[in-house]
Amino acid sequence: MIKNTFFKGILYTCIASIFWGLPQPLFFNELNHVNTLEVVLHRGLWSFVLLFLILLSFTNLDEFFNLFRSFKKISILTITACLITSNWACFIYAVGEERVQDASMGYFITPMISIILGNIFLKEKLTTYKTTAVLLMLFAIAYLFVSLNEIPVLIILIGSTWAVYGLLRKHIMVEPSIGLLYETFIISIISIPYLLFMFINGESNFISINLKTTIFLVLTGGVTIFPLFFFNLGLKYIQLGLAGVLFYLAPSFHFITSMFILNEKILYVKMISFIVIWIGIIFYIYDTLKDRSNENSTQ
Repeated sequence: MIKNTFFKGILYTCIASIFWGLPQPLFFNELNHVNTLEVVLHRGLWSFVLLFLILLSFTNLDEFFNLFRSFKKISILTITACLITSNWACFIYAVGEERVQDASMGYFITPMISIILGNIFLKEKLTTYKTTAVLLMLFAIAYLFVSLNEIPVLIILIGSTWAVYGLLRKHIMVEPSIGLLYETFIISIISIPYLLFMFINGESNFISINLKTTIFLVLTGGVTIFPLFFFNLGLKYIQLGLAGVLFYLAPSFHFITSMFILNEKILYVKMISFIVIWIGIIFYIYDTLKDRSNENSTQ
């Protein structure tokens, strides 16, 4: 029974990670003719509508309404709403500008940024392997900066916003679905008036281009909720550390998709940076699996 639930957890987490890595960039590539901001606002709005209907149908919303009794919770979740909006915007922009490889690298370095944040703010101990992984990440970023003579802003933004988002959400006692409902609620408060303003001024792409664009903008909600549902389902059966390792399927498929489906060219310097980061990831994964093995042996 335990073995079956363990494999369930791996299956559900893999479904989520592969969906994030393959269909999602291809989906947003179909919306590359729409302004990034408009796509993000639609994504927040339709995610809220879909998640609200799902939770209303299968559970109650008491926990959502109880959030408003805690100033601390709504303050932190408002910050995470801004972070996830920024992360979405960076990813959608990367797809539209044929820079999915940058998005891939951004998500690859996220755990290493999380290690740094954990050490600074939570006083978490840095192991030798994690320190090596962080140093390799920093070297890869520095190498890009020197070689391209520009700061890899998109990579750093994607990695840091997702890392800080995870740090804040990890340490607030709120169900993932309820937290996301509040975050998309906050985004919707901005989305609705702004989208109406765009529609009135004839700047909206929602129903003015073609039916496909309209449908795809509405489906941004489903594309957002679907992988999160399976990822959270997987977390019920496996440890967070293992789920984090399986999440690497997402940026791996980003990289594969960018090269073999979206036909993005990869620069020599970026390839070297990827290799350095992948070596860092091996150290990180080994350390994570070693910790898990030690935990199991002491139980």
